[in-house]
Amino acid sequence: MTLNTFFAFFAAFISAIVLVPVVRSIAIRIGLVDNPDAERKLHTRPIALAGGVAVFTSMIVAMVLTVGVQNQWAFTSNLDLFGKPWIVLLGSAVAILVVGLVDDKWMLRGRQKLLAQCVIAMVIVGSGTVLDRVGFFGIDIPLGIFAIPVSVLWLLLCINALNLLDGADGMATTVGIFVSGSLALVSLVNGNAILNVVAAFALCGALAGFLIYNRPPASIFLGDAGSMMIGLLVGVLSMWCSHKETTAFAAAPIAILALPLFDSLAAIVRRRLTGRSIYATDRGHMHHLLNEKFGRAGTLWIVAAGCSVSSAAAIAATWLHLPWLAPLGAILVLAVFIGTRTFGYSEFRLLAGRVRHLIMSFLVRPQVCEHQKHERALSMQGDGPWQEVWEPLIDFAEQQQLASVKIDVNMAWLHESYHATWRSIRMPEPAMQSVVRIPLLVNRGTGEHAERVPVGRIEIVAKSSPDSLNRLGDFIEHANEIQLQVERVVAKVEAMKQARLKPDNISVDHGVPTTVQEDAFANIS
Repeated sequence: MTLNTFFAFFAAFISAIVLVPVVRSIAIRIGLVDNPDAERKLHTRPIALAGGVAVFTSMIVAMVLTVGVQNQWAFTSNLDLFGKPWIVLLGSAVAILVVGLVDDKWMLRGRQKLLAQCVIAMVIVGSGTVLDRVGFFGIDIPLGIFAIPVSVLWLLLCINALNLLDGADGMATTVGIFVSGSLALVSLVNGNAILNVVAAFALCGALAGFLIYNRPPASIFLGDAGSMMIGLLVGVLSMWCSHKETTAFAAAPIAILALPLFDSLAAIVRRRLTGRSIYATDRGHMHHLLNEKFGRAGTLWIVAAGCSVSSAAAIAATWLHLPWLAPLGAILVLAVFIGTRTFGYSEFRLLAGRVRHLIMSFLVRPQVCEHQKHERALSMQGDGPWQEVWEPLIDFAEQQQLASVKIDVNMAWLHESYHATWRSIRMPEPAMQSVVRIPLLVNRGTGEHAERVPVGRIEIVAKSSPDSLNRLGDFIEHANEIQLQVERVVAKVEAMKQARLKPDNISVDHGVPTTVQEDAFANIS
């Protein structure tokens, strides 16, 4: 069995080395490329997509060769190569490849992709691949009526976790190698069906061969088609890797997938707690932050180290029958990332601030809860002097006795993101709220290419009263002054990025009056 798995790995590895240049040439010829943009992409030239097609084809070639050699090309043994579960899985993988290729070529809306993912996941779960129980620190927990929705949710998480990671050269590929290889070893230790082990090793080998062309500087990307396909495969294989007598699902697979799942969870927390859409794009993902700190090659080494620790803990937990080792390894990796502020620290602070606000709402006396305020200001990325905009906003809110004021700024091309809130412990009922939201716009480009682009928004909330409209009107009248101040801060950030200086050493005047910088709300009464 061990020889078969090694054969599957090397067969897929060699197949990928041969197939990737062919797929790359075809993709460039038909215009299936990823063009650079100034918003969130890190590459500066068009890069071929459809790498997932080469990976999937290499995996299938390796599986067929391995099982064919094993059975002397007689596919009638108990390996059941063409059994229902595998027909459904491979058909679903092809389906998600097609969805991804359509998205890579013509760009689907986020909800359209999610709908297609849900249908594919439900087909797999409906065919019998269901998590009926999970293991937690050695204790089996039956899911009962929640088995089907939890199974679908797990597949969706895996699909999108790998998809969200695919934003830097070799990132999703490297993670995929560790995940598929670890799942193969866990399946091997658990004594799972040989085809499960062969498939996992074949996927690992195909990704290893693809990494030769995908490592920095990449000449081909997985694309949404490839990243979603890999997520689907590892999601299903992780459901199949549990030992038939002991459920190790919650211990080993979740630990193996710790980093991609953590990146997805952080994105959801970051966007929901800042009031953005979960489909919004930003440069707050793990690969963006690591690339900014450690460079493209350093990013892969950091991610490989994290995956190595969590995967080794999961494999050791399975081998030694110590299920607590797997979550311990995953927690250790995530704690290092958060503790060193490498990734997840801002999201942790956002979540901690929301929890703190919730706790305070239970402890404050009713007589003062409407007057006591909760303030939170957080630089999610970058070090721009946004307090120059935020502090006058707070002064205005206090003078006008507002219920809430919030600012959210996200400039992906500058790696700059800022979020701040000031609000009453007890907000007015929604029906009694008067709300004003203004978009924040800045100029991008010069000459004929100049355009006004949105970078965020400011929102204020006042308790409805006879004079609330007057207070909101004062705010709207000075919206232009706020815009000028935002433009001034953006100019400082751009200067800091260019000169690599700290904010205290910057002195920039781009034509915005100094009086606006000092107090944008000086005339508001």
